Amino acid sequence: MVRCLGCMQTHAKEIEVCPHCGYINGSMPESPLHMMAGTVLAEKYIVGKIIGAGGFAITYIGWDTALDRCVAIKEYFPSGFATRSYGQQNVTVFGGYKADQYYDGMNKFVNEARRLVKFNSEPGIVGVIDSFEGNNTAYLIMEYIDGETLSSYLKREGIVPIEEAIELLAPVMKSLDVVHKSGIIHRDIAPDNIMISKNGDIKLIDFGASRYATSSHSRSLSVMIKQGYSPEEQYRSRGDQGPHTDVYAMAAVLYKMITGVIPPDSLERRTIYESEKRETLLPISQKCIIDKNKENAILNALNIRVEDRTKTMDEFLNQLTSDEQVKRQKEKIEVTDLMKWPAWLKCIVIISMIAIGVLFAMLFMGKIGFVSHLVTDYSIAEGMTRVPSTINFSASVA
Repeated sequence: MVRCLGCMQTHAKEIEVCPHCGYINGSMPESPLHMMAGTVLAEKYIVGKIIGAGGFAITYIGWDTALDRCVAIKEYFPSGFATRSYGQQNVTVFGGYKADQYYDGMNKFVNEARRLVKFNSEPGIVGVIDSFEGNNTAYLIMEYIDGETLSSYLKREGIVPIEEAIELLAPVMKSLDVVHKSGIIHRDIAPDNIMISKNGDIKLIDFGASRYATSSHSRSLSVMIKQGYSPEEQYRSRGDQGPHTDVYAMAAVLYKMITGVIPPDSLERRTIYESEKRETLLPISQKCIIDKNKENAILNALNIRVEDRTKTMDEFLNQLTSDEQVKRQKEKIEVTDLMKWPAWLKCIVIISMIAIGVLFAMLFMGKIGFVSHLVTDYSIAEGMTRVPSTINFSASVA
């Protein structure tokens, strides 16, 4: 029997195509940047096929030979900062400032993993089993979730009733609240980062994705957003981010689940509101049947300004499940109106315009005119002459 590197199940050695997943034995990687299937890491983790690749990391299915279990192996590999020769394990890091950014991001990658290990018992987030460095990069060993993303689930199932959607996301929200209290923020919550296993468990994956490939050496790299799910503070490299940032994204996921529509971009919402005093986020009740409490809870969590938004995941979940009245927290965004000047400024402008009008009228009528103070024709009496003024000069200068 051999182990399939596509699904990690076993089948007869003479079978070339896996009967479980269809993986062809000996398949080459899709990209030369990916590790070869069959590579062994840390002398115990067998690398399988690619199951995901993003801007900062590559994820493979894997096998833990020490504990005989399927795992997910995430390799730190920020695009644009490093490369790999075909068939090689070692990562080649680009030189100059990119090397500084690469290693700064790698340290964040490893440190985040070490902090997440203590939350392995939380049911709503993926468990981190191990982390280590090697091949000039770093690796995370995580529990493998045999299932599908929420994004795939929604494509197949369509709109989800509000009660079912809240019940589905509640474990993730509860676990997130625990993680938030330790100072860790996800920053990349969206349907494609929420996994639903075949036995019905739901877990959030890809913690810290928006920071692994960033660096203190480059502010621009720290701005990573997901349109429709990212709050407006994430558009700023030094935005006021916190648990409220994940609250907005989770509310956006819930909005998508129950309406079938992704909320409009947060920065666009603010721009239109400031210029036109118009909210582009449609009330949920226009899209589906929902009671006022739950609608207010979701809209409060989707408020643009941090000051007006629901602050914690625990508060958000309590509002969603509360039997008491949930008050709608209105936005306090100031509308930009270039014609809305203070009264004193309006008076000055009006008086100035009248004065200018009168001046031009008098000039036109010849009542006033411009007189030159430059005297070019002199009349000097006989016996007199002109000399320069020496008042206040010293004797030598005079």
